[in-house]
Amino acid sequence: MLVASHDAAILRTVGVDLVRQIWDCDISAELAKDSRSPEDLLSKYRDETHTWILILKQDSIVKGKTMGRKESSDVDLTVNQVLGWLRTEIRERDQREGTYQRHKLQRHTSANDTNHNTQSEQKEQDVHVLVAGIKSKKSNRRNIVEQAQSRAAALVQSFLDGPIAAIETTDHVLDLIRDTRLSDPETWRKVMHAVPTTERRYIGEIHELMEDLALKNKGVTRNAFVYNFRTGTCVYYDMGA
Repeated sequence: MLVASHDAAILRTVGVDLVRQIWDCDISAELAKDSRSPEDLLSKYRDETHTWILILKQDSIVKGKTMGRKESSDVDLTVNQVLGWLRTEIRERDQREGTYQRHKLQRHTSANDTNHNTQSEQKEQDVHVLVAGIKSKKSNRRNIVEQAQSRAAALVQSFLDGPIAAIETTDHVLDLIRDTRLSDPETWRKVMHAVPTTERRYIGEIHELMEDLALKNKGVTRNAFVYNFRTGTCVYYDMGA
């Protein structure tokens, strides 16, 4: 990953911070040299093998370029969308190349969480193969199992791209929030009427937070999580529903 900008001030502020965020995800990245234009930038790095280039522009806009793939178009992102876009790009690349899993993209975890994840990774997911017709070759069964496990792991990994809303409430209210849909305001009004009057303003703030997260992650991911830090319960939330 090469992080660049044709504005030296942006490169040394936003660019440095973005490189740090990418490093925090255990993804290799470097800050580019000063450049005056895309052509100037590419000429300075023509002999390098960067997979992606991020060009920072004014107003927190970032142009993402995938190198080496003619079918890939440049995309315009906000700074907040970069990591989600990058995770998606890496996941799709791994699927093309047949990589089984990429666990390094997971956010920082405690030592206990890491040990738990390691134990989970060692256990292979059970795959039940149902073939159609008599022409299927039994010799391909292992490939089918491995591909199924790989795709399932990539799908689960994609869920981790989603933001987390940390709130303080009861698990009963958390269950009500999980059943809401951002596309249907009536579902949120039902939650409002189900809580005491003193809590309704807070529910409204949660609703606004989820709408804001959905807007910021539009085109990146619809997956999100709501964490109740009062009880420690966490639920999945579909921002696209």
